[in-house]
Amino acid sequence: MISIEWDKNRCPNNIELPSGWVFYTFRQGDEPLWCGITPNVAQRLKVIRQKAENDSRYGENSSAADTLRIESYPRAIDALIRFKVFLSKQQPRFQHAMRTSSDYVYLALDARRFPFVCVKEDTNDDWTYLGPWRGRFFLTDVIDSFARILKLPNCETDSHPCEKLESGACQGWCQAFAEDLSEDQKPDLEKLETLLRETYLHPQNGILEMISKERDRYFDDLEFAKADLLDDEIEKLTQYRDWLNFLYVTKSLNYNEEKFGVMNGLMSWCLYEGMSYEFANAPVSYRDNELLAINLIDTDEARLLYEYHVKHRKG
Repeated sequence: MISIEWDKNRCPNNIELPSGWVFYTFRQGDEPLWCGITPNVAQRLKVIRQKAENDSRYGENSSAADTLRIESYPRAIDALIRFKVFLSKQQPRFQHAMRTSSDYVYLALDARRFPFVCVKEDTNDDWTYLGPWRGRFFLTDVIDSFARILKLPNCETDSHPCEKLESGACQGWCQAFAEDLSEDQKPDLEKLETLLRETYLHPQNGILEMISKERDRYFDDLEFAKADLLDDEIEKLTQYRDWLNFLYVTKSLNYNEEKFGVMNGLMSWCLYEGMSYEFANAPVSYRDNELLAINLIDTDEARLLYEYHVKHRKG
């Protein structure tokens, strides 16, 4: 373990920070203020400092700390066990306010409501929700990709129809709400609902494979610039598919290892330093439209346990 001075949101420049997974605690004297785990503590401290500059409450909480303690662990699961055991014994004052889940967003779909596809910070309305996802910009990039490939809605203004209809970039699904069109002239929103669900909710929808084949064709024809552009598209959609698979599995993921167990996607017990700990994970009631949505505050833990399970199963 190393202990570092944390003075007004900064630590000394000459400190060599460890690499790999760590468990960290920010403290005021002997009192822990908040804690967490990360695979890149240097990047995490950078994010904390940036948030402290832009969010007064975040800045006040961060400035209250005078010490940062860091413990290195060989695996993500070991850091998570340390984190869970620590929180079972302690109630850090700023733990809730400083959680990283505030960076997550949900994808919302509704074929009968403008703008049809959007990004939300919660699941309080009646849209069909997926997520949360790490990063608003990642999700907007994916929406843009599907819109360009399949001419699905990607409405960027409140007014409709917009120039995308005239340019042929969109099929004009918003015209279903036009009062001056007859029912025969309006787009079929049932068709749109099928398209949205096939595209966004089905991991094996074939879109990624289609783009991969197009990329290989460009490469074989020596059109390397076009192939490179599709490489970026493929990477984004691969990440989307991987996360979608995670959302399908996590709420029903149950398994036991030698030192810990998982129930409904979250750690239910563990062994740490010769002692056994049980964690009370209250059952969560999800609405029908939250089929692929989980709690923000559980996302990091659920994802880590999912990745461990996938890696262990393949091993």
